[in-house]
Amino acid sequence: MADEVDVGDPLADFGEEFGAADASTGDLKALIEEFERRGIGPFWLQEIQTAASRVARRYSPSVYARTATWDDDSVNDLVQDVVERMMTKGQAEYICDVANDFGHARALIYRQVRITLIDRRQRTAVDNLFDRAVERLAEPPFEQVKTKPRSWRIADCILEATPYTRRLTASLAALPRLPGNGTERASPIWTTETLTGALILICNAVSEIQEFDLRKILDESLTVFATAEVVSDEAGSADSSGELDPSDLIMANELTERLDEALTHEEAAVLAGKWIGDADGDIARRLGVSRPTAAKYKASAFAKVRDELTSQSEAVVRYVLERLQSVVITKAGGGAL
Repeated sequence: MADEVDVGDPLADFGEEFGAADASTGDLKALIEEFERRGIGPFWLQEIQTAASRVARRYSPSVYARTATWDDDSVNDLVQDVVERMMTKGQAEYICDVANDFGHARALIYRQVRITLIDRRQRTAVDNLFDRAVERLAEPPFEQVKTKPRSWRIADCILEATPYTRRLTASLAALPRLPGNGTERASPIWTTETLTGALILICNAVSEIQEFDLRKILDESLTVFATAEVVSDEAGSADSSGELDPSDLIMANELTERLDEALTHEEAAVLAGKWIGDADGDIARRLGVSRPTAAKYKASAFAKVRDELTSQSEAVVRYVLERLQSVVITKAGGGAL
């Protein structure tokens, strides 16, 4: 007898894939006899094929199929993976041992398809970023509010939670990103400073963020990174500040702070809006001013930035602009309000 493998209640969530009549249609004795005689044969393969083609449609092909769509080839590839898993882990024998009717056996086969899909899931750069975000939310200025499900807010915030908006995801998408490093390891996407700013922006926008919503927000904001991309669990903490020597890094951070202090709220909001990609008219409307007035804010903001950075090296300019971009988008709540 095969060792029992705990896969949870096999009947808990298969109801939508086939009806009660479908579940009871079949011959458990024939299924068991085929396995005893030849292992996983045509009868088993037919059941696995049907289960794979039905279950796979619920899973993103870019993450679980290794192809862009669930076509015949990708489903057949999944079937082979299910067969291999069931044989190497003794699951076909387990099904024969524990199934009390054919519907039970079929439910267990469907469960094997789901487990195989979960095993296939490739870790993405957003997975790593989400893990970093959860770690960062455990530290000031954030505090955990609930444990099931987990949720966080900025410490001492007493505002009620509100739904997130497309404006928030557009703002996050506009934050400066780190380039890939030319290896199989994925880009960490954001520096630690940018990640902190992004989490502040999220908490300010929704007051209290649950982990499920945090993951959705990151996926929607960083679509290009949410596709299947093989990365290690450790990928995700590199920082582009390594391009600067220590003295230049100190100076660059001082320049960023000086610009942040010099920019008025309106100037920062205009810069944030431009980085997000807003049209001039939309920026003016959000600020509640005329377009010529908004243009003056933009001109004065650009002048302040030019005055501070004209004589600096390209590396310093790039670092300061990336940090300033993150700072003004975060402070402006995503742009001109």
